[in-house]
Order: sequence, then structure tokens, then C-alpha cells
Amino acid sequence: MFICSECKARAQKWSGKCLSCSAWSSLVEAPDEPKKKNGRIGGGSNAATETIALKSISLTGDGGVKRLHTGIASIDEALGGGIVPGSLILLAGEPGIGKSTLVMQIAIAAGGVLYISGEESAQQVGMRLKRLDTKNTGDVQFIGTTDYETAHNAIKSSRPRLAIVDSIQTMRHPDVPSEPGNVAQIRAVANSLMELANQSGVPIIIIGHVTKDGSVAGPKTLEHLVDVVIAIEGERSDRLRFLRCFKNRFGPTDEVAVLEMLETGLQPVADPSGLLLEERSLPVPGSVVTCLMDGNRPILVEIQALTTRTTFGFPQRRAQGVDNARLQILLAVLGRRMGLPVDQFDVFVNVVGGLSADEPAADLAICMAIASSLADKTIPQTVIAFGEVGLSGEIRRVKNMDKRLKEAERQGFKFALVPAAKNFPTTKTMKLAPIGDIKSVLEKIEK
Repeated sequence: MFICSECKARAQKWSGKCLSCSAWSSLVEAPDEPKKKNGRIGGGSNAATETIALKSISLTGDGGVKRLHTGIASIDEALGGGIVPGSLILLAGEPGIGKSTLVMQIAIAAGGVLYISGEESAQQVGMRLKRLDTKNTGDVQFIGTTDYETAHNAIKSSRPRLAIVDSIQTMRHPDVPSEPGNVAQIRAVANSLMELANQSGVPIIIIGHVTKDGSVAGPKTLEHLVDVVIAIEGERSDRLRFLRCFKNRFGPTDEVAVLEMLETGLQPVADPSGLLLEERSLPVPGSVVTCLMDGNRPILVEIQALTTRTTFGFPQRRAQGVDNARLQILLAVLGRRMGLPVDQFDVFVNVVGGLSADEPAADLAICMAIASSLADKTIPQTVIAFGEVGLSGEIRRVKNMDKRLKEAERQGFKFALVPAAKNFPTTKTMKLAPIGDIKSVLEKIEK
């Protein structure tokens, strides 16, 4: 029997190329599995298996489990209250986004942490600790190794409050004959770390870099192997970072922590909407504010559009923070249903702050910004708009309208363009204009 070290596919005979994943020289000979006796699993063994009555376990709250706090309240909320002992957490993100900075802040707050690094030396990690630990209270032990056995023995013998592996792509498992970062290596290390965390009760955070195609440490290799998957998103050139929880066996997955990158590390942002809107310039054509939902958190963002008459036969469409395919659909609606000359103009759309407006609620604001730029008319800065635009130009209702309106009212907006609905939310100081189609809105803009 031969097993591929890349994809674990089995083959009856050796060949230079794996027929499953097309990897060269990856087939390794392995002993045949012992045959099962009587054709049954277990072979008729009489070994007793100990079971646990689940009703004997406390089901109140977290079952008596004391979670480990990260030192940042918004991250604790995103994790469901903190780090659960014996859990394996994957922290994913692009290189340079702030993963090592965040885990060092968690290590300082937790105390009694074992930091295992295969990428940086003790001097480099120590410099980061000195920069972030201004009160000199951090209790962090360091091991620089890429050998999994060394890391395993260190965690098992020292029993720290928290272990950090930076990063899993650098670790090498002795049972897998391939290079570090290989899919087989990553799976083997992650499986072994999960078993170690469950047996020892030590929570482990592993850092995984996002690859060029946007996946974490390979083609979705780690997500199903760990207990919690959190990711840091944002532009490296921007100061805001968004920490999202995509998988959590111990809490919700709809909480988002908004962080700001400062000299002292990643700090929570109490009012992200105010931070994103504080730099708005004077009223200019092509600027509209909308409200996006990031998990359960409403965030106000500014949509900007710029239109210039095209100098070539084919107009350009460029979008930053907006799906380009969605922009093409909205431009088709504006041209076909509303009669706007979008085919004669280059259109550029941007979401201020480096955010992604990937929900349909931003459709109305995008259309209004484009129409405002075409007509060279300014939309008042006290107006906010959100709603989904259909192919016939109708405005469809979006979820969490009450939360969006409350956030807009808190930020001082006086007028809201929203989809028409039967059970309409009420506001105290803001006027609401329910609209059924986009034509009525654009006619007012053109006037």
C-alpha cells in the first residue's frame, strides 16, 4: 500500500505522480492495515469502554468552566466570553495585518503563557513584548522551534495557562515525511495539537496565514479541525481592523470586534461609525452615507462615486469595497430603467475606510451616489439611505432596519431614505421617507 503525503490518497502500486492531486514523488510506502476479524470493526474485542453520563455535568452557564480573558472586552464578546480551557483556536489573517501583535497582547493579559515561534527569534519577540507591555507585567516564556515534538513536550511539561504557536505553517510533524507548510503537515500538526489541548486542558492559539487565493493555510485545511476560527480583516495601510468569528463551538458567530492599530497595539473602537465619518469633507456630488451590518453591529460608512466622460469606446468600471459584478448590475438598472447615460461615462465607486459593502443594503446608496455625480448635484450630509435595488428598480426591504435607524439617529442624521414596509420602525428625531422604487429618488436628485 502506498499513501500520498500531499492528499493522503491510497494506491496499490507506486507511481511517480499521484493520480488524485497530481503531486510528483509524493507516494510513500505504508504497511497494510490489519484485517478485521469476522468482518466486524473491533474484531470481537471484549475491552470495556468507559462512558460518561452527560446529565451529571452541570449545564448552567458554561458548565462551571472559567474562561480566560484576553484583556480586550470586545474580543471576549466575539469569543462568547473568553477563551475556553482545552480549546484550539485558529487566528487567521493576511501577513502583516497584526496577528502577532494581537496574540502578544493576549499573552500579556493572560499571564503564564508559552509562546512557540518558528518564524521569529527570541530577540524579535522580546522587542514586541517590550513595546506592548508598558507596565512590565507580562509573564511570557519563549521557545523557538519548528519541531512539533519539542513544542508538544514543552506544553505538556510546563502546563501554561495559554500556549501560542506562531505559525502552524512552520511546524514539522515527525510522522509526516514532507516539508513544513505542506497540507499533510498542517493537518497532522493541527490534529495533534487538538488532541494535546483536550488532554491537557491548555488552550492553544495557532496562527495561520491566509494564502494568495484567500484560503487559510491551504484550501480550507484547518477550519474543520479546530474549535474556534477567528480572522483579522482590513487593509494594512488603514488603521481599522475587524476581528470576526467564523466558527465557535462555545459561543455565537455573529459578533464583530472593531479594533484600531496604534503604537500601543490593537485597541478597541467604541464608536466605529463616528470614527469613519469624522473625516467627511464639505458636501460634494457623489457622496452618500449608508448603514452596513457587520454581524450584530451597525456601522455607518460613506459611499463615494465619481463619473467622468469616457474617452474610449468602452467605459471603465472600477470599485473599491464593492463587488464589481454587483456594480455592473446596478449600472444596468440605472441605464435601462432610469434612462441615465451610464454607458457614456467611466464610473468609479469607493467605500471610505477600507470596508467592504458586500450586502444588498448598500445598493440604494451606490445608485444615489452615481446619480448625484452624473447630475453634479449635492446630497445633504444629514441624509442616510439604505435598501436593496431590484432589477426592475424596486427598493426591497433589508434586515435589521431598526438597528440601522437607531445608529443613524445616534450619529445625528435627520432624514432617512428607506424601503417601504408594513411594520415601520419609529424614530424620535429623524424623519423617514419610505420609497418603493428608485425612480422617485433619482428624479429629486436631478432636480
